[in-house]
Amino acid sequence: MNGIYLTKVSRLAVSPPKPSINFFAGWLTHMGFVPDSLFQLIPEPNGLSLTLCENIPKYSELARVTRENGGELLHVNLYKHKKEPNIHFSGAVLGRIGFSYDDILLVRYEYGFIRMRKLPQKNSRIVTARLFGQWLEEWGFVPESVITVDSADGLITCRLQENGRERTHELVKYARKNKLNLLQVTAQKDNSDFPRFEIPSSRFEKAGLNPDGFFLATGEYGRITLQQLDFDALGF
Repeated sequence: MNGIYLTKVSRLAVSPPKPSINFFAGWLTHMGFVPDSLFQLIPEPNGLSLTLCENIPKYSELARVTRENGGELLHVNLYKHKKEPNIHFSGAVLGRIGFSYDDILLVRYEYGFIRMRKLPQKNSRIVTARLFGQWLEEWGFVPESVITVDSADGLITCRLQENGRERTHELVKYARKNKLNLLQVTAQKDNSDFPRFEIPSSRFEKAGLNPDGFFLATGEYGRITLQQLDFDALGF
């Protein structure tokens, strides 16, 4: 696979509401999904696949196979107010797959082919060692907040320390005693001042994880855990 992307299921404002997938991405063009190109959507366990349809020998046969597999034939969109191509679909096909509003989807893509899988929990993200984005604020990890980072076999845990800046001396002693990393969340100046922090590579090594990999981050207020992303378990 050539790339990884993250999107979510939204709600189409009709009566009754329907689940919808709608995203714009520059990489679609590089993968052959140019405006007006035809692609085949096929439901799969816990997700779906999108296959670019090029050099079609017989459209009626393609339509028959797609229909028999519970899929749809769709076109890539381009809107005047956007530079990036758009993929949008909604309705019964998503319901049959089991997608619902606010599900987080992991997308892997290569030329002519896109596969989507639902993450096991809605409060999950795909991250690297460098975490950033507005979503961190939802869990209390705002700029200038202080966190501790711990690790166990296959797991890294980041915990928010309330009033951390006022408790610096106390937290330094606590981190040393318990062999933790003490970090401060900063603002990503070139990205709308979103919060960011980077987990040291030594912490990944202690957890037996590759610091250059992708990780499944699961969170709640004041706590984020990272585990190695298991593509096989997700159905890729």
